[in-house]
Amino acid sequence: MVSDYLSTSIEQFQIDCMQLCEQHYPTVHNRGMRENHLGKALCRRITRTLEQADIVATVTQCQGNDKVAQPVFHIHTATFSVWVIAHRLLSANLARRQALINTIKDTQTRLTENHPHHIVLVADHWFDRSKASKEIPAWWLGHLPHNAVDYLSDGIRLQATETHLPQQLATLSLSEGYHAIHHPLRRDHGEKIVYKYILLTSHYAL
Repeated sequence: MVSDYLSTSIEQFQIDCMQLCEQHYPTVHNRGMRENHLGKALCRRITRTLEQADIVATVTQCQGNDKVAQPVFHIHTATFSVWVIAHRLLSANLARRQALINTIKDTQTRLTENHPHHIVLVADHWFDRSKASKEIPAWWLGHLPHNAVDYLSDGIRLQATETHLPQQLATLSLSEGYHAIHHPLRRDHGEKIVYKYILLTSHYAL
């Protein structure tokens, strides 16, 4: 049931992000939105979904450390917890990808309560000309997206990658997660998708 709430929230979050992109249009075109914008917006959507199901939830932002720069939000209820990790893929290089893995590892050390936990990842990326950038969709999903040819309309030829995020998370005992890529930014009065900007989400139940 919790997974259903989160799936609904992520689906509705796409609409929220379209509004965020409009409100923060210059920011998005300066290589994406801040982690706090993404994380707080997703938390608001999740808590709203839970409230509609008469589930009381509180949200706190966890304090990071020197090794973890990404914000982590804890949504706590009487029967389960949701951990929202917001990550800005300003660069697509291996160090930036590893930073997300490090944050997930740090979050796992916080899972002390004896009830179900869910980890939700949210990130965004503005494509550049580098090979690493073109690998991000395949790295996030574990394979090239089925609509890879659509990215060519924005001059982006996506690249496969030898290692991918689901594979890396499996080494952290996270498996059977749901990964998705969304396109919240549009032009021509909402008629045309901007493929150069992507929003990435993922959900794992522990």
